[in-house]
Amino acid sequence: MKSPSANTLHSKKVWEGLYKYLLNKPIGVPHPFDAATKLEDNPDPQSSVYFESCLNSWDYVCAAMQPRNIFDPSDAAPQIDEEKLSSSLKELLYKRLAWPLLDWFLHEVRKKQYLIEEEIDSHMSSWEATGDIDSVATMLSRVLQLWEAWAKHTPWFNRYHVDGVLTFRRHCMVHLNAYAPLNFRDALRQLIVSTLSPDSSEERNQKIFHDIGSLGLIADQEHLITGVVKGHIANRVQETCAGAWNEPKWTELKQWFDETLQPWLNIAYIRDWMAPPDVQAMLEPVAAKYQWHMCEAMCSLRISEIFDIIVDYPESSPALLDLRECLFQTGQRREVVESLRSSTKKRLLHPGADTKDIITQYISTIRCLRILDPQGSLLFSVADPIRKYLRARPDTIRTIVQSLVDPNSEFVAGEDEVKPLQDTQWMHDDYADFSWMPEPADAEPEFRTTRATDIISTLVSIYDSRDLFVKELQVLLAKRLLEARNEDHEAEVRNLEILKLRFGDAPLQVCDVMMKDITDSRRSNQQIQTAVNADGDQLPVQTTIISRLFWPPIPSSSLVMPGQLRKLQESYARRFNTHKPDRKVRFMSNVGTVSLNIELSDRTLDLDVTPLQAAVIELFSAKDIWFTDDLAKELGGIDIPTLDKALEFWIDQGVLKSLPDRQYQLLEVAEEGAQAPRLPKPAVPEEPMVNEAEKAEAEKMRVFWQFIQGMLTNFPSLPLDRIHAMLRLAPNYDRTKEQLAAFMEDLKREGVVDFRDGSWRLIRRG
Repeated sequence: MKSPSANTLHSKKVWEGLYKYLLNKPIGVPHPFDAATKLEDNPDPQSSVYFESCLNSWDYVCAAMQPRNIFDPSDAAPQIDEEKLSSSLKELLYKRLAWPLLDWFLHEVRKKQYLIEEEIDSHMSSWEATGDIDSVATMLSRVLQLWEAWAKHTPWFNRYHVDGVLTFRRHCMVHLNAYAPLNFRDALRQLIVSTLSPDSSEERNQKIFHDIGSLGLIADQEHLITGVVKGHIANRVQETCAGAWNEPKWTELKQWFDETLQPWLNIAYIRDWMAPPDVQAMLEPVAAKYQWHMCEAMCSLRISEIFDIIVDYPESSPALLDLRECLFQTGQRREVVESLRSSTKKRLLHPGADTKDIITQYISTIRCLRILDPQGSLLFSVADPIRKYLRARPDTIRTIVQSLVDPNSEFVAGEDEVKPLQDTQWMHDDYADFSWMPEPADAEPEFRTTRATDIISTLVSIYDSRDLFVKELQVLLAKRLLEARNEDHEAEVRNLEILKLRFGDAPLQVCDVMMKDITDSRRSNQQIQTAVNADGDQLPVQTTIISRLFWPPIPSSSLVMPGQLRKLQESYARRFNTHKPDRKVRFMSNVGTVSLNIELSDRTLDLDVTPLQAAVIELFSAKDIWFTDDLAKELGGIDIPTLDKALEFWIDQGVLKSLPDRQYQLLEVAEEGAQAPRLPKPAVPEEPMVNEAEKAEAEKMRVFWQFIQGMLTNFPSLPLDRIHAMLRLAPNYDRTKEQLAAFMEDLKREGVVDFRDGSWRLIRRG
């Protein structure tokens, strides 16, 4: 390898000495090129001249690049010849003095950073004292002016592969971020928020974001700008959409985004130096990000209101359509389920809610969630707790059945036509259905895609068996037929035909028998009345003759009708026996209506009352004052609470008067200044017909008690499912698991069995 020559080593020493000298030499200090500054053994006679030229160029360039306070006239820069400055810079940069010059420049900038600090302290103090956010904008503008004045000549370095502009900016940004006070972030946030105000002009916004971007704060505070925009979007969604469900709002929000927020984003993110392709490439993901945030805010708002939206359905249909579109983009399906289940449990599934209200809300939930998710995954997750709660309520079946026979019921509103009940449990895939979709990814394991069924089919599917509804329908029809005041039963006939379309003809054959009894009773009444009229007598009695084996059990009573009421019954019985000798009438005195015309000394009353109330007032026609016990005895030993209820009715009508020692007196003449009619005391409810039906079902279940007792004797404990499965092997067992559970609860109340740890066990007696 060739060793370096003496001249090469000498040149290296020259440049090392020049570099050290220039860095430590103050500007403007004379620098005679004497022996102290000359390098020894300089073989090149031109070195001194060369060295002197570099020093002169260095001084001139440094004088021009020296950082100054542009806001102080006394610190003005000297007159600079741009042509000489350009040649001097070229000389220094050509002779590879770019890095020493840049190091000196940054060192001088560090000395002048106190000017930046003074600007920050002054304007931040003004903002804290007055709250004027324009002070922060002024601070950023003045800091940027200092930076731009100091960086005027830094682009020259880039020509010689030294990035002076970037190095200077990094140097200043590090100092700015290090010196910024703790509340600088809050001040910057408020400044950005102020640009979103309608009062902020476009010119002001452009100036503010130009200063923020030029100071490098856009990149460093990107999360801050994102938070401000997201908060602004959330506030806009809350202000314009909260509680507004009767008109679409998502389209309005997208229009607001395009007309208001998109121009703001253009100002905040676009810079003058960006080429059109770069602008498009940057704005598209930014706009998409904030549109997604707006969609998420809209979706979260509607999810928080979902329970009230369902309550307000169908007026809230536009809100559901908005939510459906947002859910498709954000995928917040799980949040819908959790919010709705929580609200339903808190506001609906509690003892204070009426069963009809629960079912109405359940129906609205079905219709609304079908809009959001036609496949039914959301409905399956939300409806399961409601169905379980309704199944546990004793009056659910009765409420549903009453809605079936009511043409104005809210349950059947919106149903275009009456359809047979559909099976909602398991449905095979229909390969001819071109609208088939796979199950959603977030569907629960038990979920199976099913066809959309009508509301009534969904309500009936709450229970495993339709027999419960058929029996309740029979009870309700019997009650309506017995309570009918006229002979027109067209409504019942129409309802029965509708029910046949839903449940089929076979389950409702018993109802046909009941309707036939009503028709036969009407015909018998007409024949008996014709015979009575032919004899010149009067018999104001109309009866409904029922076939006992085909009607639900009717509550029995020991009531015996007194006086003329008994005579009317006996007269009708004789006439009926004459008309149909092979049949005998047994009156059920506790069922029906009696039309009375009561003539007192000073007034006449026309009332429609129950048979018991008519029997009570009939006794007072024979004697004015009665003891309660005597009345009960005369009426066949009827229970006292039921009798008190009938007596209170006549007291409220001003016909009877209560006396001490549980005596009651007939008021032939109304007392002057008599007390106003009292509100009736809480009545002891009569045993409803449905309870009799339930008792009859319980008695039928008693047949299988021996089987259950044998199971629990052989096995210490069994769960309900196991008992039900084993009973299916017994002959004629066709009960549902719910009916078996009700029977086991009755046995538990009787002290025969016990339920612990999810299993039933036999209570063994000593």
